[in-house]
Amino acid sequence: MYRVHQILDKYTGIYRCADDINNFKIRIKIKEIPDISLATELELQDDWEIHEFKWQEKIFNNFEKQYYLNEKNCVTDAEKQYNSILANSVASPDNKILFSYVDCDNFNVEEEGVMRNEANVGEIDNSLDEVLEDESEFDFRSFLQQAIENVVISDDYCSMYIMADFGEYVQENWVKFEHVLCTMKYNKEKNILKVHPDFSNNIPYLLEVNVETLKNYYYFIENVQEDIPEQLNQKENEIFKKISHYRRSHKNLGLNQDFDLPAKNKLEVHIFFEIVSGSHFEYDDIYVRYFIDLPDKWTCKTPFLLNGMTQTCHGKNEDNVVYFGHIFDLILEYDIQDFFQEGLPKLPYIYFEIASRGSWDRHRCEGLTYHSLPVGKPGVYEFVLPSYRLTTGTTGELRRFFIGDCSNYNDITWVGIPKAAEGPILNKYGVQTIGSGMLNIRMNVMHQSQAFLEKYNETDVIKNKEKFIFEKLNSSTLVKSVEQVLEAFKRARKNMIQARNM
Repeated sequence: MYRVHQILDKYTGIYRCADDINNFKIRIKIKEIPDISLATELELQDDWEIHEFKWQEKIFNNFEKQYYLNEKNCVTDAEKQYNSILANSVASPDNKILFSYVDCDNFNVEEEGVMRNEANVGEIDNSLDEVLEDESEFDFRSFLQQAIENVVISDDYCSMYIMADFGEYVQENWVKFEHVLCTMKYNKEKNILKVHPDFSNNIPYLLEVNVETLKNYYYFIENVQEDIPEQLNQKENEIFKKISHYRRSHKNLGLNQDFDLPAKNKLEVHIFFEIVSGSHFEYDDIYVRYFIDLPDKWTCKTPFLLNGMTQTCHGKNEDNVVYFGHIFDLILEYDIQDFFQEGLPKLPYIYFEIASRGSWDRHRCEGLTYHSLPVGKPGVYEFVLPSYRLTTGTTGELRRFFIGDCSNYNDITWVGIPKAAEGPILNKYGVQTIGSGMLNIRMNVMHQSQAFLEKYNETDVIKNKEKFIFEKLNSSTLVKSVEQVLEAFKRARKNMIQARNM
């Protein structure tokens, strides 16, 4: 039953498609109504032009039939395909007014309602005059207008238009007079279908066509997609579950189910570095070389990461600040058994050479600096390191200007405490240096060791995580290897035997 004296307002319906869009079907029913005020339900029972459209189904109007049947008009692949379809198909009656434009037709039209917001700009602008009285704090008018006019619309839409052609023949040529009945847009990524105007089952839409006289048409838009049978739906869900289970199991095959622990009596120090920025250097186009010096008893699983270089960066502001954002990480290992024998371990150091690259590949040393690695306590550290460079007077400055002076030293560890240094005193008297810029670095330190666990249970971790590593190693919760326990037992037994013999 139709409500003939009610006209449905046009809105856009937005639907999320659970099924394949190719299964979508829409039915259009259209009929001319001579006099809307005198229309009765009985008159609306018959004489409807009805057509069911599948998704991206091409239906031709009279103009397209004439146009595409002429091979001279067909240039693109789509046009040639239309020519082949029309040449091999049975001619349909010319009195049909319903046809369609699909995505490859490149047809576009300005839609109404929410698909385009430009129609509402003037209306909202008028309402703003009434609402906004005080604009001293915030300009709501310009803000709202900018939001309305600059709508971000995804271009990844596949379109289809259901049309009605009310044209006529002039001599032997068809003069088209097209109107859009329904616009459908499908987002492939989000599986969202937009239908404008929305589906209507009981209340018709009104279309007024002004040709020679004003004609009124009622039309309905109906969703006639068949529901998936329950049996097929269950089978489909089972298949999806099997696929999901297979993907999870396949993913788990590549993962180690056991949590990798360090070797017993080994301390792993995970250090995550970031060379953040540098400033106040003499020349521009700066890059940084770094080298990590490991003392005895310290090892690295990936020794090739102990030295490296950043990219070249160009500064812009007055302080010539350059931002590197260079990150790297490495894992250092220390044998806990050595801690009992030698006491506190020596700290590793990281050394930096800041250099610049000029024209003609002149590489100049802009500064040298270093800092110890804070391996004793986990946490986040940030340091601003002052630097200096070596100079040998006027000759050295001329060499620096004309050909560059990068790496004008024998051992970069000389900046701190050289490896060859012996004794409690290190004499650097007489070395000529010039202060240069600053280097900003950041470190994140994390400890991992079975020595932090109680009775080999990963869940019973020592609660006080802020204790220094040396305090942890001295605690009674250290895990000792079987060899250590046996050796201590043998020494105690030997001492008891000696005491008994005395």
